[in-house]
Amino acid sequence: MMNDPRPVYVNNEQTEVETWPFDIRDVTLKTIDHLQLSVTLIDITLLSTTAIQAMNQTYFNVNTPTDTISFNLTPDAPITGDVYLCPYVIKKNAQTYNASFSDEFKTVIIHSVLHLMGMNDDTNDAFLAMKKKQDHILSVLQS
Repeated sequence: MMNDPRPVYVNNEQTEVETWPFDIRDVTLKTIDHLQLSVTLIDITLLSTTAIQAMNQTYFNVNTPTDTISFNLTPDAPITGDVYLCPYVIKKNAQTYNASFSDEFKTVIIHSVLHLMGMNDDTNDAFLAMKKKQDHILSVLQS
C-alpha cells in the first residue's frame, strides 16, 4: 500500500519517540478499507506530550496529555479529518495496559478513525461499544 494514492498523510512533529514497528499510513488505510469509509483526506500529526496536552486543554478543557485527538471536519460528507497522536503517551499506555507498543499504537489509530466516522466514547456504553469494535478491527488487521 505504500504507493496507494489516497490522501492519508503522516507528519512527525515530535522527537520523544524515534521509531515505531509499522507504517502508520498503511494501518490507517487498512482500517479505512475494513470500515468501507469514504475519505477525502486524513492528516495525521504526531505530537509531543507538551503539544498534545496544550491541544487537550484548548479543545476539551483537560490539562493532561492524551494519546489521540481526532477532528472530522466534514461530518456530513466523505471524511476530511485531522488526527493528532502522541507516540510517547501511546508507549506509556502500552506499558500500563500490558500491551505491545505496536498493538497499542494500532489500536489508537483504529480508535481515531472510529472517532472520525462519528463514534464516541463519552459514556460507559459508548466506550464499551467502541472498544469492542476497535478490538475486532485490530484482530482482523493482524490475521
